[in-house]
Amino acid sequence: METALMLALMNTGIVKLELVKKRDEKYKISSDNMKKLRANIETPKEMNPHADYWIKTGKGFAVDIEKTPMELRAPFPRI
Repeated sequence: METALMLALMNTGIVKLELVKKRDEKYKISSDNMKKLRANIETPKEMNPHADYWIKTGKGFAVDIEKTPMELRAPFPRI
């Protein structure tokens, strides 16, 4: 399946409508009904300045994953 179909489509021009139709049929969902259900959801009054960082800057973050020994027993925290 196309990765683009894993998200809720906000703009119908982003993905080919044929792919959306195939997805809807396969998972027995209706994009039109979902769109109607979301119609009354208010947009946020303010956006987090870090939202869509990768779109604004063209940069992202990389995380290196490495195996790390873990302590099996840790002292019980006191309040």
